[in-house]
Amino acid sequence: MATESFEKISDEKKAAIIQSGIAEFSKKSYMDASTDEITKNCGISKGLLFHYFGNKKNFYLYCLEQALKRLLTEVPKPDKSDFYGIIFSYADEKFKLCEKYPSEMHLVNMAAREMSTKVLNEKNELIVQYMISTREKSQKIMEKAIAALELKDINTEKLKDAITIYLGAILNKYLERYKETPELFFERSAEIKAEIKEYLDFMLNGVVKEGASS
Repeated sequence: MATESFEKISDEKKAAIIQSGIAEFSKKSYMDASTDEITKNCGISKGLLFHYFGNKKNFYLYCLEQALKRLLTEVPKPDKSDFYGIIFSYADEKFKLCEKYPSEMHLVNMAAREMSTKVLNEKNELIVQYMISTREKSQKIMEKAIAALELKDINTEKLKDAITIYLGAILNKYLERYKETPELFFERSAEIKAEIKEYLDFMLNGVVKEGASS
């Protein structure tokens, strides 16, 4: 989405242009975001911005792609060997990235709700790619976490899928609750993790007395 001319400028100038775009798109919808404001804040002309990216749409998608890349967590080598320690080591990495890149986090949050037909299909493709990559990494973490459990003779693949679906539903509840104030999601991470553990305990330990469900 960026031209060869953009790739040839200094890393410092590239970073300034990208960050200015991310800052503007993180606060406003695609249609409301101002390229005048973006170029003023990074010290270039609008003509030069369009020379680098062709148009506003290409620049928006480039900024979104950069934001998603920065928020994509690598699978950590957990220093914990217990189920919850392994799971939350991955969650902590996500929290740290969002604290490090707050504007990127806000841009992704805005993009998830962006409905402009000018960018809808392309931005959805970027978000889907991100979600697929995130799911693959989550699956690796889940495999390590399940391996730390003392299990009955059960199908571990189905258990992995069940916990992943269950955990995804729990997280979606919090994401929906904090969709207008995503920074609070991370400020309250300790409280949220405690609640997630309580929910997962229901699944792992059961809630029905032996023989009561027959």
